[in-house]
Amino acid sequence: MRFGVVLYNLGKICLVLAAAMVLPMAFELVKQETVMGALLSAQLVMLGLGGALMILFKKDRKTPLRNRESCGIATFAWLLAGCLGALPYIFSHTCSPIDALFESLSGFTTTGASILPDLEALPSGILIWRGLTHWLGGMGIVVLLAALASGNAANKMYKAEAPGNALTEKLAPKSDDMAQILWMTYVGISALLLGLLMLSGLNFVDALCHTFGTVSTGGFSSRNASMSAFDDNAVAQWLVVLFMAISGTNLAFYYLLFFKRRNYFWRSEEFRVYVCIILLASAAVTCSLLYNNYYPDRTLEYNIRQASFQVVNIMTTTGFYSADYDLWPSFCRIVLFCLYFLGGCAGSTSGSVKVSRWIITVKSCFASLNKTLQPRLVCSVKLDKKILPQATLNAVQVFLLIFFLLIGLGTLTMAAVGLSPFEAISVTLAALTNVGPAFESFGPTCNYIGLPAFAKMFLAFYMVLGRLELMSMLVIFTRGFWRK
Repeated sequence: MRFGVVLYNLGKICLVLAAAMVLPMAFELVKQETVMGALLSAQLVMLGLGGALMILFKKDRKTPLRNRESCGIATFAWLLAGCLGALPYIFSHTCSPIDALFESLSGFTTTGASILPDLEALPSGILIWRGLTHWLGGMGIVVLLAALASGNAANKMYKAEAPGNALTEKLAPKSDDMAQILWMTYVGISALLLGLLMLSGLNFVDALCHTFGTVSTGGFSSRNASMSAFDDNAVAQWLVVLFMAISGTNLAFYYLLFFKRRNYFWRSEEFRVYVCIILLASAAVTCSLLYNNYYPDRTLEYNIRQASFQVVNIMTTTGFYSADYDLWPSFCRIVLFCLYFLGGCAGSTSGSVKVSRWIITVKSCFASLNKTLQPRLVCSVKLDKKILPQATLNAVQVFLLIFFLLIGLGTLTMAAVGLSPFEAISVTLAALTNVGPAFESFGPTCNYIGLPAFAKMFLAFYMVLGRLELMSMLVIFTRGFWRK
């Protein structure tokens, strides 16, 4: 492990975060509130640390990256971003250092689990920084660094941290070009949603914060009641539903559609399954709400909107809420709980397992059953009419095995700190899949402030694990990673 090149690139991450601090500082200048000193102090720490790392390890800037260095940059960048992102909360006395680190990591990993009890009392500068951590983490700060780098360094960093871990289609021959294309697409979708939300009646701060939370599939809101604060604004809620679904799709498809005139949406088996799951789950939850007459004074459109919002919200691991689904009928809660395990498409900003892995798993099961009946039968597993190599099938199986082992470990740990069995499994799942809100005492209308400090740090660790899709972070616990 060559730490010099890792630390040099971490210095760049510090400078990227310092540059991002300009946006909340600009709001602070306009609003003339009380946190300019906190934001400026945080920015100076980022600039100082970043500059020091880049100067001290300048000789390593051209060192070619190997897989272990790229995984190290990806893992340590998220931990460093979480620590630096906590500084505005600490310097402004918004919360304690542990709570600040939890909130910061929840933001950068696009989890959306919060410990802040009164969002509407926060200064605009802190709210914007909170939302900005989501937006930077959605596409990935290491992917942003890859967009600014070139050659071998860009390629290694991109592969270690790109959302979904791989793009279904090659956008460009070089990874730095691919990272730039992804960020251009991401910015374009964000700008479009921001304009539409403002046209729907939201003020600029609300529109910006909810744009950050929607496009990143993060879920940090500027309102205590999240999107239920806009219960009478059907247009805004439907816009958020639409763009959550858009953000849960492979971002490469939009670039290929608009700039290459090549439509990959309906050719993608994963996208078709993703849309079918959303439609079927929304219909099932809507029927349950109507059958139980849960909203007796509301229209059919309102029932469909609330059902669709929660389904897309959890399916894409966003973390908003427009209704307290923890009080809904049992059937609705079971459907929503099952969606925690799914996630969006590979190459999207959403977390969890991803639809493509479940498709591969189901097809592998049927292939094994057919092989049991006919031992000489040659069975191949295909995705989008392409035969998948055995290495891919093995990687999916290993991922799912580790995923469920981590859920078991997390559930036991949370139960040990005093949570009920269902609370323990739901908060573990909400952290590992980056959904955010869980059930019962940690449901959509509650937050995580009541957890012990150890539980908060444990869940924060799980958030980073889930955001890096397990392997890139777990590899640092192997002996081979640290070997010279």
